[in-house]
Amino acid sequence: MKKPLWEAGQEVAVPYEPIQHDLYRAGDPSCCFHDVRWPLNRGRGRSGEFPLVVVREHFRKLGYTVLASEPRLPRGEGFILISYPGKRRARDPAYRRMEAIFGARTLAELNEEADLAKRNRTGSRGGGDPDLFAFRSGVPTDRFFVEVKHHDQITQKQRVAFHFIEQLCPIIIARLVPVALATRRRVGGIPGASCE
Repeated sequence: MKKPLWEAGQEVAVPYEPIQHDLYRAGDPSCCFHDVRWPLNRGRGRSGEFPLVVVREHFRKLGYTVLASEPRLPRGEGFILISYPGKRRARDPAYRRMEAIFGARTLAELNEEADLAKRNRTGSRGGGDPDLFAFRSGVPTDRFFVEVKHHDQITQKQRVAFHFIEQLCPIIIARLVPVALATRRRVGGIPGASCE
């Protein structure tokens, strides 16, 4: 019998000004996200990961520590949960980081189930981690995964994987929503719409 597929629950809108996306892509220092740019410029991060940066900064401003699903990130800012099977076996520091939070045995059991389900449903056991993990140090009940969506939707692999991941803690969908600068000024400010 096939395991059920995950259905999105909580979704938050994260406003951004489209001009910031243009400035970010151009590498313009006047972009309010310039100082917190995605540090990798190869592979999936080659275009700068603007949506992840916006949402990461949104949660940082709310007082969370935020890790991203990218083991190559510097300063210990990446994590591996159920993606990168080879790096999990090699006990990559990004995977050990999550073992320290959730426990080695819990992650081993999670990966065993998730790998089998991913392979059965999608033909591959790789992939499936949410984009971000947000937590408050010293408050183990205040943590959650975040899947960032801009112009895309939840994939089949994510629906398979998130069913298992949500057993650890909630998964929130953070959807980028464009907000015109003139609108933000006219209504007295929309929280998170700019870099203020």
